[in-house]
Amino acid sequence: MPTGQTIGEIAERVVAMPASEQVKAIALHDHVRDSVKFGFAKYFDAAQPDYTLACGHGHCNPKSRLMVSLLRAIGLEAHQHFVVIPNDILKGALPPRLSWLLPPELSHSYVDVKVEGTWCAIDSYIVDTALLKAAQARLAKEGRSLGYGVRADSTNVWDGQGHAFSQFDRNMVIEDHGRVEDLEAYFRDKKYRNKKFGMRFNTMFTKLTGAPINSHIERIRTSFVE
Repeated sequence: MPTGQTIGEIAERVVAMPASEQVKAIALHDHVRDSVKFGFAKYFDAAQPDYTLACGHGHCNPKSRLMVSLLRAIGLEAHQHFVVIPNDILKGALPPRLSWLLPPELSHSYVDVKVEGTWCAIDSYIVDTALLKAAQARLAKEGRSLGYGVRADSTNVWDGQGHAFSQFDRNMVIEDHGRVEDLEAYFRDKKYRNKKFGMRFNTMFTKLTGAPINSHIERIRTSFVE
């Protein structure tokens, strides 16, 4: 992200031409999908939207937070919606030596956004296209339905009208925590699952680095040949 540009300025640049809410929402969706690769960065779920943009890597929760900020910047009502899902979605996305980091259940978020009077639930902006294709090819070869950060039937395309998910599926819900506005309070709540040995990943990732995981994901991303 260019130095000094605010989320509002980024939103205005992406949707520079006069257009409908639907067209603008799709443009922001595609910008987040394509500009921020799926991966893990410092601050983990606590990353601020401008940091996620500048870093160029993010997983479900920081990318959802970014998506909400951009949608609100163009005047759309949008909320970050948290659920608890099994860790199967990330099987294979971490190098084997770091697989112990995965808790049994994950706190995952998607976005509820109102576009031209219709509420849409989306997380299709989370997984970039190169990773989606490569991961789905691996799942097909292995006969699995989940893993490498995606589902076998994931999509990262959204029409601005309905629901679209690259990671989440209604059948995966263990708990539905609804829309969350106070993220810091949520991270402190016992409902929040993204922690290991009692330590939140938000703290762990400021001391560690996501580089080995991102390198592993990059190898998956670049392994697909059409």
